Amino acid sequence: MRKSGKTIRLNPVDDDHVTDHPARAGMEAIMDQKLFAQRIRSERASAYWFAASLWGVTGLILGAILGGFMMYVAMNSSLPLASEAVSRGMAVEQARQRVDDSAPALRDPAEERQP
Repeated sequence: MRKSGKTIRLNPVDDDHVTDHPARAGMEAIMDQKLFAQRIRSERASAYWFAASLWGVTGLILGAILGGFMMYVAMNSSLPLASEAVSRGMAVEQARQRVDDSAPALRDPAEERQP
């Protein structure tokens, strides 16, 4: 490393001469508290996500069941109306066919003579 033209040489430090910082125990306690708080936040977030997904899936299933039941009730209530409409349509069609089949007998014979 150079600074202002001077060369500074760094020699490795022997492990025997390295001393621990006096406040290291307090710093480790602070770091442990921070890690513990972070772990609690992570667990809380996981619990919230689990609860939200559980309620979401439960609501989806209940909604599907309730929707199917309501469709069934609506179908059962509308079936008599639909069958009545179909039977009325069939009766009208049968009446129309009878009139069409008997139409030559109802014509005035004078109309047939005037061709």
